[in-house]
Amino acid sequence: MGLIVSFAQQKGGAGKTTLLIHLAEAWRQQGRKVGVIDLDPQRTLSSWWGLAEREGMACAESAGWRAGSDIKQMARDCDITLVDCPGNASNLLESALRESDLVLVPCQPTGPDVWATGALLKMAKSEKTPARVVLNRVPPRGGTVAESLATLKAEGAELLKGRVGNRIAFSSHLMGGGTALTGRKTRASEEIDSLRKELDRLLKKLTA
Repeated sequence: MGLIVSFAQQKGGAGKTTLLIHLAEAWRQQGRKVGVIDLDPQRTLSSWWGLAEREGMACAESAGWRAGSDIKQMARDCDITLVDCPGNASNLLESALRESDLVLVPCQPTGPDVWATGALLKMAKSEKTPARVVLNRVPPRGGTVAESLATLKAEGAELLKGRVGNRIAFSSHLMGGGTALTGRKTRASEEIDSLRKELDRLLKKLTA
């Protein structure tokens, strides 16, 4: 059985699907067999997937009562399965969290994102699934990063060291079915690779 990581955030615009896509590609480039499951009704992940063939990566859409079994089946066939969760609190979201080895919560450094993150962390805790917050779409001049970090830590959130900037490269490549990880090294690709390495270490520790 492979590892399962759910990407969840109830606040829209946090970059949940874009982050999932880039980490999926990062793991694929490392020779891992990657599965991605789209539970989000917007089907952004599936739309991206349909634009290009990707050797070593499988994609499935799921919903409702099938979600739990579809996640398990993908995990049997892949080294790592990434689940794009629905944005709203629901039985579907709870099912995904329950099946996961880790819940990754992308959070922009803004008040509304931080408040929504707190609710999501409570859901993960109720399902007894480890959760980590990653600061995503961080503005170049920092903005309210310090305040957001202080609030998250006060609520008991466990944060990853890696951060991902608010870079045009992450979204601009998706339209053609690509990612910011193709071509020469950039700050965007370095951020994703650093985060991927941190998650590898964490997952190894959590599943030891």
